[in-house]
Amino acid sequence: MLPSDAQIVDALPSHEYNAAHIRRAIHIPVGHILRDAPTMLDRARPVVVYCRDSL
Repeated sequence: MLPSDAQIVDALPSHEYNAAHIRRAIHIPVGHILRDAPTMLDRARPVVVYCRDSL
C-alpha cells in the first residue's frame, strides 16, 4: 500500500529500533526528527513515519 519510493522513518527509541524494525526503515528518534530529517530525507519522495506510544 506504500509507494515504492516511500521513505519509511522509524521514530522509536534506539533500543526498540535495534530490537526490531521494518526493513529499509531510516532510524530517526522522535526527539531528533526536526533536527535530522532535513538532511537525512529526500524532500522529493513520500515519507511515512511510524512510532509507538508506550503509555
